[in-house]
Amino acid sequence: MSWRKILLAAAVSSLPLTSVEAAEEQGPLEIAPSTPWQVDFAESRCRAARIFGEGEEQTILFLEQLSPGDQPRWIVAGEAIKDLGRSHRLDIRFGPGNASFEEELEESITLAKFGRAFRGSRIREDEADAEEDDADRDNEPGLARLDIAEGKAIEWVQLTRNKRQPQRLMTGSLGQLFEILNTCMDDLVSTWGLDLAAQSRRVTAPKPKNISQVAARIQKYYPSKAERWGIQADLSIRVMVDSEGRATECKITNITLAEDFDDRPCTEFMRIAEFEPARDSDGNPMASYYVNSILYRMF
Repeated sequence: MSWRKILLAAAVSSLPLTSVEAAEEQGPLEIAPSTPWQVDFAESRCRAARIFGEGEEQTILFLEQLSPGDQPRWIVAGEAIKDLGRSHRLDIRFGPGNASFEEELEESITLAKFGRAFRGSRIREDEADAEEDDADRDNEPGLARLDIAEGKAIEWVQLTRNKRQPQRLMTGSLGQLFEILNTCMDDLVSTWGLDLAAQSRRVTAPKPKNISQVAARIQKYYPSKAERWGIQADLSIRVMVDSEGRATECKITNITLAEDFDDRPCTEFMRIAEFEPARDSDGNPMASYYVNSILYRMF
């Protein structure tokens, strides 16, 4: 029987930055865009995509958000990462505004003609706890948003693998794109039945009181078909929580393709989760949302 493990709220690990001086001596290969940015105001996410390069040597870059945050997720596939192994460390930089950092990547999906795709959950290194809500960290009211100024300072995304020549995707300034993604996220939050004006006064997000109990129940169950075929998945869970701390609705969004995974995590959250409700700037309880990640892994 294969070992299996389900991870709840796994923080992105920060790895020490390795030297890429030898690679940088070659100078980056600049790859121009071949399409404009295309933004999708989808039912469960806000996603922007752009293709770089020509012909059979194309690379696609996605920036997306599933819930409000100060950093978008990213997915890259195609020529710029064709030599990347199944599991590899990648030095990435959203520059020149942000410094480079290193991520441990896992192959997760295949994107049609682009082939293997790799993903990350940040565009800069963040010393704060990745599990902690942005609004909670700053103790300031409002939902986290992409920083337009930070976006304006980003003009390219550079990928470096070991001592190979850096691949630089010439994105152009991301300031306007960040602004569009913020608008998309406002629209998405509204579709959840929340009042944006009220959410602008949120200081703390809902917090589960018994997350260990919920996690233990989820960990007991790995979908049989997925286990049989050794399939893994990353899911995002969103729970709507009223002002009394009751879970009123739960939705799962696939971060990776997860056809053989059901809504068991939502079942457990709705059945036994107990929440401390969100609170506004006056300390009053309020209805809001709770988000987390469920990582299904085979070992």
